[in-house]
Amino acid sequence: MYFQDDGAHSVRYAPYSPNTGFYFVKAVDRTRYFFNCLIKLSDLIQQSGSHQSALTAVLNEHVSYRGLKVKILSRDDDEFPGGFHYHRRKPYMKQLIAGKKQPYVFHMSWTTNKENKRQFFQQLGDWYNSCRSNTKIDNMPEQSANACCSVEPIIKCHYRDK
Repeated sequence: MYFQDDGAHSVRYAPYSPNTGFYFVKAVDRTRYFFNCLIKLSDLIQQSGSHQSALTAVLNEHVSYRGLKVKILSRDDDEFPGGFHYHRRKPYMKQLIAGKKQPYVFHMSWTTNKENKRQFFQQLGDWYNSCRSNTKIDNMPEQSANACCSVEPIIKCHYRDK
């Protein structure tokens, strides 16, 4: 399992600080068992108020007792940036905007909601969805879903400090 480093290094997420909004998992028996246990322990999410801390607790147990392999992609690397980079690494963001950094994935974590993510990506010049935010494309015919994709980025300024 590969996780982005969330950037929040409190005891609550120790020792891994995995970002649970975007991660890679190889579908093998060990990872299937992990997610099966996580689902069965979903009351941890209600109790802790955080799917991230619940996943971390179950992850710790499975690494220790079941031999689950976990890799955290360093927040100091440039290939998989997230909300930590957007909000706390201004020099990196300037290089990204200038085209000097080319990440594989940019997961906009550390945001309040989907609207907040959309605004950050529009300001970054990395938003290509021209459909309204409440448009559901899951059940749309392919040609209609493709109509939501813009060739050019949709750029709007929402924040003076970003």
